[in-house]
Amino acid sequence: MFKDLIIKKANNKELTREEYYEIVDYLMKCGIDKYSVEIFLALDSFGMSEREVLYLTLAMRDSGRVLSFDQPIVEKHSTGGVGDASSLVLIPLLASLGYKIVKTTGKSFVFTNGSLDRFGAIPNFTANLSENKIKEAIETTNACVLSHSADVCPVDRILFDLRESCGIENNINLLAASIAGKKLASGAKVVLVDVKYGIASLIKNYHDAMKLAHLLRYIFSECGVQVVVAITNTSQTFGQGIGNAIELNDAINVLKGEHCMLRDIVSKYAIEIIKKIDTRLNEMDLKELINVALDHGSAYQKFIDIVREQNGDCKAVINDKIFKPYKSVNFVAKRSGYVGNINSLLLGELTRRLCLDTHDNNIGVELKVKIGDYVKEGDTILTFYYKDYNDLKENANALTGCVRLTDVKIPRINPIKKILR
Repeated sequence: MFKDLIIKKANNKELTREEYYEIVDYLMKCGIDKYSVEIFLALDSFGMSEREVLYLTLAMRDSGRVLSFDQPIVEKHSTGGVGDASSLVLIPLLASLGYKIVKTTGKSFVFTNGSLDRFGAIPNFTANLSENKIKEAIETTNACVLSHSADVCPVDRILFDLRESCGIENNINLLAASIAGKKLASGAKVVLVDVKYGIASLIKNYHDAMKLAHLLRYIFSECGVQVVVAITNTSQTFGQGIGNAIELNDAINVLKGEHCMLRDIVSKYAIEIIKKIDTRLNEMDLKELINVALDHGSAYQKFIDIVREQNGDCKAVINDKIFKPYKSVNFVAKRSGYVGNINSLLLGELTRRLCLDTHDNNIGVELKVKIGDYVKEGDTILTFYYKDYNDLKENANALTGCVRLTDVKIPRINPIKKILR
């Protein structure tokens, strides 16, 4: 089917915009078969120019409805990391400040949870919405959480599965097209992308993270969309929790005014986004606005409004019934020292596997420390929430080794390594 296109790529020639539309049309009509696998494996093997990635992005955008709004729409995306509930805080925070935000989201790869997984811990929460419902949610609450299994950029779901089944989920070009295609289809005019790298990320090194960041800036610029790219490492989690319900609980605590690393990161993201929309506001004023929204309840109330608008169980949120662990055990430091390493990849893999096996959002880990913290012998390092004793028995050794201590004083780490504006 795509023999000529594969030969063209093998001869180091660019495919045209029309040819990428042909590929996406085929994927929409026929799904994953030997022909679609062959062409995407060829794109992975022979590479794509920046212009080709743009063409694929536009074809993905146009695979379904392209939303449009009267006011500028904000979007945020993360390439996937363990223990990162920043979107769940950022969405209601920006909405409470009067900005319109659409969050297209999906289930994530392998060892990470996506925003859809986290919102899925709220009983009855619905993210598969009609166009009228999307616009109604934006009008009512300034925000909408939208599943990309809906008819906005529907091909992304198919390409997601194809990338995973072929083992090319970390292909930078395909990842860029996936990210940008969804954001362009959602009608976004300002986008913040968190490009993660490191052990607990699809992108393993800083060089590839920078490559993706520059590629995204090119695509969005060509499409007239303002973009901020934050490059962050995954040497530790943003929040304390790992697991759908406990990460959601992390977000709710920040929305209720808790001060922590997660709050600091979200505040930085919010400032970067707002500065793209309104250049009249200085950073000090923005910090004050954000602190008031988080400390005095308007961001939390907006979260409740968003949950209600999308049919979620508000009472479960208000009454702290989201995270309902069955059993827990504390793992303590066997000696005194500084936290030098946290294996967030292992923690993410373990938690996701147990959640999938049991279809239970209440299994997870709560990290009590960050890199650079000093702990004394006997201090609690992490708490494991589980349902079956066998899960504890089988994973106790792994959990014990996830946090490494050292006698050398370690500086605290800022997860945000670079911001490209």
